[in-house]
Amino acid sequence: MSLMEEVARVPLVVAAPGRRGNGQATRALVEFVDLYPTLCDLCGLTPPSGLHGESAVRLLDRPAQSFKKAAYTQIAFEDITGRSVRTDRYRYTRWESHGGGEELYDHQADPGEFTNLAPRPALAKVLAAHRALLPPAAAQPHHHQ
Repeated sequence: MSLMEEVARVPLVVAAPGRRGNGQATRALVEFVDLYPTLCDLCGLTPPSGLHGESAVRLLDRPAQSFKKAAYTQIAFEDITGRSVRTDRYRYTRWESHGGGEELYDHQADPGEFTNLAPRPALAKVLAAHRALLPPAAAQPHHHQ
């Protein structure tokens, strides 16, 4: 029950016969919602419409390319509600209960997420960009992991 990187980030291992990238790691952002469309693509099936994920098969051939701009995580447990967005460099979390609050972590400088940068004026533009990726809960349907 956390939105911190060490809990939200999980390993995903996919090996598909004949793919050029087999055995190679990727730094691309992939979400669990992408798993079903990826499996459909690998099996030559058309996934049903309305899915929120997308096939990550192209990463199996070219793991060095980027895939998604952001990955989302949320928790809702009793009276605790929080949502997080992870981009290539930053994780931004907004708590929407208990008076709210924001956290911003720079994963290049602080991979352990020890220093909350959200209150720092020098990062106001970075904070605003991440806020825009995570609109208020009432404005966004619940479809992320």
